[in-house]
Amino acid sequence: MARYSDSVVETIKQRLRLSEVIGSYVRLTKQGNTDDYKACCPFHSEKTPSFLVHDREGFYKCFGCGKSGNMFSFIMEMEHVSFPEAIKFLAEKASVPLKEENEYEKKESDKTKVIQDIYNRILKSFNTYLLTRSDAEHARTYLASRKVTKTTVENFMLGYAPSDSTWLYDFLKKNNYSDEILKETGLFSRNYDNLPLFRDRILFPIRNWRGNCVAFGGRDLTGESKAKYINTPETAIYSKRNNLFGLYESLDELKKREEIILCEGNFDVVSLHQAGLRYAAAPLGTAFTDEQARLIKRYCKRVNLLFDSDGAGRNATVKALIICQTNGLETRVIKPFPDDIKDASQMLEEKGAEELLKSCSSTEGGFSYLVHSALKMYDIRQPKGKSSVFKEVKPFLDATESSIERQDYFKYLSDILRVPQEQIIREYEDSTGSTQTWSDSKTEPVIVKNEIKPGPELNSMLLLLNNPECFDRFKTEIKFNFLADVNARALYTILEDAQREEIKTKETLLQMISDENLRNFAYGSMTDVAYRPANLSQAVTDVINNLKLKRLEDKRANVQLLIESAQMEGAPDYDFISLLETVNELDREIMNLKAQNAEGSNN
Repeated sequence: MARYSDSVVETIKQRLRLSEVIGSYVRLTKQGNTDDYKACCPFHSEKTPSFLVHDREGFYKCFGCGKSGNMFSFIMEMEHVSFPEAIKFLAEKASVPLKEENEYEKKESDKTKVIQDIYNRILKSFNTYLLTRSDAEHARTYLASRKVTKTTVENFMLGYAPSDSTWLYDFLKKNNYSDEILKETGLFSRNYDNLPLFRDRILFPIRNWRGNCVAFGGRDLTGESKAKYINTPETAIYSKRNNLFGLYESLDELKKREEIILCEGNFDVVSLHQAGLRYAAAPLGTAFTDEQARLIKRYCKRVNLLFDSDGAGRNATVKALIICQTNGLETRVIKPFPDDIKDASQMLEEKGAEELLKSCSSTEGGFSYLVHSALKMYDIRQPKGKSSVFKEVKPFLDATESSIERQDYFKYLSDILRVPQEQIIREYEDSTGSTQTWSDSKTEPVIVKNEIKPGPELNSMLLLLNNPECFDRFKTEIKFNFLADVNARALYTILEDAQREEIKTKETLLQMISDENLRNFAYGSMTDVAYRPANLSQAVTDVINNLKLKRLEDKRANVQLLIESAQMEGAPDYDFISLLETVNELDREIMNLKAQNAEGSNN
């Protein structure tokens, strides 16, 4: 590998300041009138800055993880490159000419460069195809139906991959790219070298923070594909854990506002930008990751979460809140849209940009969201309900490094649960032996022991796991928050995910269950005739009615407790009348459901 002269290294050091290099990756804070800067370390998670940059000496040191070095070692760490490649990287930034490069080094380094060149080339080609070709007219019509403007198409460089299965291969071969390199781009089938991965799809370019296209997400237009959305697999230039769709397009606004909107889908990002919220991005077909949080932290202090309001969306929100809290990012959760609107894209299409902007302005703090979500699932008038709420929010408390901040959360929880703050603190300190423990990164819960307790809720979800084609009907009647059993809720989420990804095979469904005990329990249900009833439609009806009945009876019991509490406190007469009317209405609903259940049993 080539060696560069000392004069090249010295010239780079003269033209670039260390703070200029590191400041491209993290936000630096100047220390008084010195040439020193502080930042949160980019090499490990921390909330209190311990990464010190000595600009005059050209030296950095992290007093948390111990990493230290100069601008060259910093680039080697951040870009995962060799020392000569770091020199090349910085030489280009500093406009320093490099004279030496032997054949061996050229061969080793050109692979990544060529793949990058291919992506940047086809980015423009796919975009031009979408905008100009007659056989892309249906793609333009589809985008117009989603209220996506031509300006937005140009800003995001949206593209179209033609249905012609030979077009991409022929195009790249005409530009003298070898079959060997095309195999490594992720643009073609693993089984058929010249068959493109994307055919008759709208393409969403995924650009890294420098603006280079590193991957694509493709939305099917045929209506025949098993996968509505597919993404480029990981390649030499692309890792989905380290990128976000829309980040590059948001950078200018992110730096001004120091906040980001994190949403679920590519169309959501596009819709938010088009409505004027040009600081939105989305994970890439996976859950939000620790690496993505660190990437965001280079530019932002606050993350506003806008995931779907269904069970899977709530779980994604909870995990993202904990990851953000671990990385010292302030969090807000954008309140759910009206019931008939599922996401930002639909809001733009049906209500317009003004209503989308208005809806996104309504937020609540991350911890407040967790508490209120738990309150919808548990009855805090009961001791077990209060304990369950505490368990729901404890992972967020675990991820909170500042004891002062945590103290505020204890006070908030104390006020909501009407439990002395000292008791909550004591419960937290004694809870180290709870069923959930957290890894060093505090990003993912690890279930130590999951006791499977069969009951109506879990049995209902096992019936649907064995008959997933019935879940759509079930989901319209029974919402995620109707369920209290943690294992039933886990299966509900899996069935939702499978429905989105159009997964129907039981084997794949079972593999989606991460908890080993629950997966083994579910395996057992596959051989149980109880989950293969002769009249499946009636069995699903019975399940739905029984769960509705349980929910109504629980509501009635809670209202009865409120009546008793009102009597003790001497509440006004109109409170009693309102509560009694509620009880009477619930009694009527309960009676009707019981009659339906009895009729179903007779049939």
